[in-house]
Amino acid sequence: MRTTARDYRDGRLIEIETAGGLIARIEPAVRQPDPAPDDPWVAPAFWDIQMNGRWGVSFSSPDLTVDDVCEIIHAQRSLGTARVCPTLITAQADHLRHGLATIDAACRSDAEVARRVVCVHLEGPFISPLDGYRGAHPLDAVRDPDWELFLSLQKASGGRIGLVTLAPERPGAIDFIGRAVSSGVVVALGHTAAEPAVFHEAALAGAALSTHLGNGIAAELPRHPNPIWEQASIDALSASFIADARHLDLSTLRVLARVKGPDRVILVSDASPLAGLPPGRHGPWEILETGAIVVAGTSYLAGSGDPLETGVRNLIRATGWPLELVLDAATANPARLLGRPEPRLEPGQPDELVFFKASSDEPFALVDRAGLAK
Repeated sequence: MRTTARDYRDGRLIEIETAGGLIARIEPAVRQPDPAPDDPWVAPAFWDIQMNGRWGVSFSSPDLTVDDVCEIIHAQRSLGTARVCPTLITAQADHLRHGLATIDAACRSDAEVARRVVCVHLEGPFISPLDGYRGAHPLDAVRDPDWELFLSLQKASGGRIGLVTLAPERPGAIDFIGRAVSSGVVVALGHTAAEPAVFHEAALAGAALSTHLGNGIAAELPRHPNPIWEQASIDALSASFIADARHLDLSTLRVLARVKGPDRVILVSDASPLAGLPPGRHGPWEILETGAIVVAGTSYLAGSGDPLETGVRNLIRATGWPLELVLDAATANPARLLGRPEPRLEPGQPDELVFFKASSDEPFALVDRAGLAK
């Protein structure tokens, strides 16, 4: 397959040839016309390190099946996502073990699923029990960090848990961070009401990320200091953002992204289990006509229904950063956080690409590759 598109790094028109699942050749196009609004662009496909499910299926559900997992993971390709971290939120231990074991079984049964699942993200249950900070996580399953419990969860997952989000103020959390990091697990801070000193202690213990910074937090906070500004100030912490313009307005996204800097910004979809469903009441959750997903009858957001494409578009609008830096936030930066090779647009790399249009009116819109291939 041969495709001609503009390189996201410098705008040059290039011809890409792929074969056997790899990029076989990249060469400058013979002609280099000035960029036009209808020109397709190309970049490595996304890495989404926080995705909770789809179509009414939660990875934390006690009813999760292997077929559910395979269907959701395969669907990521149509969303421009090459690698994903299935994310389990706070739940009873037996439910977590079931979800983890089911994801592991799906990976063992389907080589494509195994390739796409970079690791599993465990978001909870070791988070703040406080309203607001807890977000949509169920209170009855929240608990203190427990290393033995974590080991049982890791065993159920087949060793696939690679990212854990916790609240560092919980008893035993700092020791847990050190143990987890020593075992090769990346630790993130989130759903936390910690005091400023605790964030620094957690970073010294090895925590590397603030999960969906600006969310999973109370609606009313001290002017300063508070958990948002304190985490933003710590250079050792990268930060993930749900850039759907609901979880963060563009002005807040602009400020926080500029504070962290392009190398420490990671875009996540935080796709809700309700992603892909129509507006209306769905059990304890509700999808509003605006597209917002909330705990029914409240203003608490319960994940997003927007794909990473939306986050990329909003980060461009919020920051004005070049395409390369914005797309790194959905590709190279999450890969580097997880200690994996960064996806690159070069021969020998997997044929995992996104094609898009870029104009002043629509700075990022995915297009179907099939219509571009020769």
